[in-house]
Amino acid sequence: MADPSVDRSLFRAFAEMLEYPHASPLERARACAALLAPLSPEAAALVDEFAAVAERTPHGDLQEAYTRTFDLNATYCPYVGYHLFGESYKRSVFLVRLKTEYRAVGVETGSEIPDHLALVLRFLAASEDADLTGEVIVDALLPALGRMVRGAGAVESCDHDAPPDPAQDPQIYHGVLEALRLLLAARGPSASPDASGERPVGDREPSATG
Repeated sequence: MADPSVDRSLFRAFAEMLEYPHASPLERARACAALLAPLSPEAAALVDEFAAVAERTPHGDLQEAYTRTFDLNATYCPYVGYHLFGESYKRSVFLVRLKTEYRAVGVETGSEIPDHLALVLRFLAASEDADLTGEVIVDALLPALGRMVRGAGAVESCDHDAPPDPAQDPQIYHGVLEALRLLLAARGPSASPDASGERPVGDREPSATG
């Protein structure tokens, strides 16, 4: 049976790893890997790999890698609603509902758009509504992560001149995203047919939080 306190700690840890690294994510990555080890050894190994890269990478280089990954690579766009709905009215509805739910549990968005992956994870860590968090996991996070990971795999398969140094690879965060996907698939409710991200965006309704 899932332990809610462990899940909340993991959601916070992944949120910190997937935010812009103002501080080193090394300590948080190691703590996350330790929590993951008994739940998903595969996910723990992926986070351990990220921790190893973070340990040997100058902090400024890691910040540049984050920007290359999430700001300059559409595959890794960190906005969940973008992967679900594109730039459409449905995404606008999704954002408004997220803001409402965030206010209810005290999650502050600051200047960030509400569907940023890290903010959604912070909401999961703060919410005590199991039905709602399960809906967000199955209808929003798993489909979005599925598209990110699957799309990145297609890019990698064509990139025969990838940088040999993982710190210079714009996809060094790929393992963190895959580890999160593995955790959510294992810890969340049974995935719906859309959890793999196979159903076209146009066939979706913004039901995850609305």
